[in-house]
Amino acid sequence: MKLNVTAILKTLLYTGIFSTTLPLVFYLLFKLKGKGKSLRVVLFYILYCIFNEALSFYLQRIQSEGFLFLLYSFTIVEFSFFCYFMFLILPHRRIRNSIPLIWLAFIAFAIIDSIFINKDVGFDSFAIGVESIIIILFCIYYLYTQLKGVYDLRIYSSFNFWVVITFLIYFCGTFFLYLMTDSMHHSVSFQKQYFIINISFNILKNILLCIAMTMKLNDTVNQQKNVIPELDDELFFSQKI
Repeated sequence: MKLNVTAILKTLLYTGIFSTTLPLVFYLLFKLKGKGKSLRVVLFYILYCIFNEALSFYLQRIQSEGFLFLLYSFTIVEFSFFCYFMFLILPHRRIRNSIPLIWLAFIAFAIIDSIFINKDVGFDSFAIGVESIIIILFCIYYLYTQLKGVYDLRIYSSFNFWVVITFLIYFCGTFFLYLMTDSMHHSVSFQKQYFIINISFNILKNILLCIAMTMKLNDTVNQQKNVIPELDDELFFSQKI
């Protein structure tokens, strides 16, 4: 039975590592000639995830202390990618202008947390919890503005919409898992559950990013008298401000 469990966990691990490359494959198939800053941000995020996954796997194999630094830095880099992505797609200027301040505040908090507060814990679950809350709130706000400003069900066919859905599902699914890590990391059963849930949501995240790569970057929606230019373009929203 132990051998079967180990085999299942290894299969899940390698599936998770392989799934990280899938969004890149879908980008090459569907969005290689695509233009747009939001697309490039997602592309670089995918490339960083692939690099981070490969490096973390290697550092774990050799039991290097650098793995812990890689873990802390991933939270900061991931949050930076997300903030820039939201800065590009959010419609209202006041919210966009607040993003750099939120980003700087979180970076400062994450560094202080890793150096002074939780330096001996081994996992920055508190920083990840704060990151998750901020990202979830940004995602909800984006969906609210989209549903409020557009009266067409084809909103689901836009690239930015699916990327936001991806982050929303991923961080909602792993939020409580990360919060419990500090207090439960000594439990063997929790470690297995953490591994399974974390890898599963990573696989789901990569699948949703693949779906996003198949969606249109520029979507036009015809209404009764007006043609809405580019569903995800901030030009449309600037006309409403």
